[in-house]
Amino acid sequence: MIRKINATIEDFEEEKVLIKIGALTLEAYPSYNVIRYLKKGDQYDFFASLEINEWNTSLYIFKDKIERDVFESLKKVSKIGPRIASKILRKTDAEEFIRMINTQDTMLLSNLPGIGKKTAERLISELSNSFSAYSTGVDTQSYGNNNVKEAISE
Repeated sequence: MIRKINATIEDFEEEKVLIKIGALTLEAYPSYNVIRYLKKGDQYDFFASLEINEWNTSLYIFKDKIERDVFESLKKVSKIGPRIASKILRKTDAEEFIRMINTQDTMLLSNLPGIGKKTAERLISELSNSFSAYSTGVDTQSYGNNNVKEAISE
């Protein structure tokens, strides 16, 4: 299992990013924070999840461990696989998603791609205990994404 990689962003595509690792250029599905904050040509350490099934192999990359943890939790929810989990984390950041789950905000959840009212309720039901450690009421946005863990632990 690939958990972390060091790569250079070569190019951004509509839903994917091309990353270069040594002589290899790989296609990866980025999270919201990778798309929003990282720049083409720069080198980064990414948290990663490699998904292999009978049809394809997909690499998902994240700016921090919290994003990857949310992705891993999301894909375990019934009827949510890695593709929908990735689409969710391309539209909102992990901290905002955790807030939606912890506040049981079905309205905001149902606005995410691939999520209707029933799926939003299922997400809350199946994930509410998963993110209880993050329910501190700290405004993680004011700390910046590199210090989210520090903000949550305060």
